[in-house]
Amino acid sequence: MSRRKFDRYLEGSERTVFAELYRQHSLLHQVTQAVSDCRDSKDNKFLALALACAADVIVASDNDLLVMNPYRSIPILTPAAFLDDQRF
Repeated sequence: MSRRKFDRYLEGSERTVFAELYRQHSLLHQVTQAVSDCRDSKDNKFLALALACAADVIVASDNDLLVMNPYRSIPILTPAAFLDDQRF
């Protein structure tokens, strides 16, 4: 968040405030189950985290994840679909 490449989106002070709010409202979950279901192995960590925290939804723009919708009963939605979905 402190990299200059993000300057075009928000000023540094605004990104700092955002990062602090994000930190305050974040929860850590221990992932105890390995997952190898995604065709892109780099994305398996997100699926494992979703299972570990009993996620209500996975928000992704990655097609390797989106084609798996739903994943073990967890909806996988694009950011736009998530914002449009009244359930969340």
